[in-house]
Formats: sequence, structure tokens, C-alpha cells
Amino acid sequence: MTSRQRILEAAIPVFARKGRYGARMEDIAALAHINKAMIYYIFHNKDELYLEVLKLVFRKANESISPVAASMIKNRSDYITVISDYISLQLDFFSENQNYTKILVDAMSSGAEEIVQAVDYLNDMVGEENDPMLNLKQFIERGKTAGIIRDIDTDQLMISIIGMVIIYFLSKSIKTAFYIEVQDEQKFLKERKESIIDLVLSSILIKDTKRPTRKRSNNTEEI
Repeated sequence: MTSRQRILEAAIPVFARKGRYGARMEDIAALAHINKAMIYYIFHNKDELYLEVLKLVFRKANESISPVAASMIKNRSDYITVISDYISLQLDFFSENQNYTKILVDAMSSGAEEIVQAVDYLNDMVGEENDPMLNLKQFIERGKTAGIIRDIDTDQLMISIIGMVIIYFLSKSIKTAFYIEVQDEQKFLKERKESIIDLVLSSILIKDTKRPTRKRSNNTEEI
């Protein structure tokens, strides 16, 4: 592993734990087992390192999500299943990579300009044909033409989906604030995922569209 890779790998948990402004280069250097001067030699300052970490997070997410999402969209015509599975795919990835999630939530909540730069970097690297968000937007447009999805603003829908994905990871703080008692954390998060998918589908599908039946945790059916 190169010095640059070691620094980036060390920076991820530090930025995740302390946020962009609380993170110290000394902590990153110690975790990377590298001289702090080497960090400044490679990245020049903390802002540049932060941007590179965001680029890495977006790249890792794309490498994991994009191939599966592209295959789903290309090989399936069931709009309900594809949209449900796409949302689930995002939630599962970020559930398994909590540090990435914390960094993105921190960056989005602070309005970090580096988010735009990181997205532009990713788009330039993968091209439109491998952009899962763009592919999903095009898929939704086809669903509107097919009379399955309502004539909604697709861009606003995409923003709403991203927002719900972020809220999913703030569930622990939200349930504490609203005095929601949770006995089983994994069950709670599973139900949160189902709720997010249900909210999205309920808001975009034409009412006559048939939806698959799922079961709630109490074994009652939900349409």
C-alpha cells in the first residue's frame, strides 16, 4: 500500500468520527503510521485531503452499486421491483460502510462544496452509461411513458430518495428525540427500509398499478 493509500484509509475513520472540522492531521498521521509532514507533502492541506476522501467514498459506492443497478435496470421490466431493489441496494451498501455514511451525512449537512467536485470527478471517470442515478432517472421516465409511474418531477424524486436514504441512517438519533423505544435494532432498521420503499412507491405509482404483497413483522399483510 502506498503512502497516499495509507493516508486516505486512515483519514476515513477520523473524518467519520470527528467530522471535517474536528479532524486533525495529527490523528490521521498517527493512524496511518506516517509522518504528518508526508500528509502535507502529498495533499498540501486538510481541505484537499477531505476532497480526496469524498472522491474515494463516491468511487467505492459506485463500484459496488453501479454494476448491480445497471444489470437490474437492463434486464428487468418490473418498475416496482427495480425501484424497490435500487433503494434497498443503496441502503445495504451504506449500512455495511458506516464510515462512508457518516462522512457523506456530514458533508451534505454542512453544504460542502467538495460534494459537487467529487460527483463531477465520478461522472468524468465512469461516464454516463455507468452512472446508476442517471440510469434510474431514465428508467423512471420510461415508467412514466408506460403509464405505471405518475407524471412527476424526476429530479425532485431523486432528491427525495437520497434524502430518505440519509434519514435512514439518522434513525437512531430521531427515535431518541421522539422517545421511540426500540427493543431490536436490526428489526427496527429492517422496518425503516420497508417504510422508505413503501413511501417512495406510494408517492410515484399510478393508483391502479398492482404492487407485490409484503408481510409486516407482526405477520399481517401490507399491500
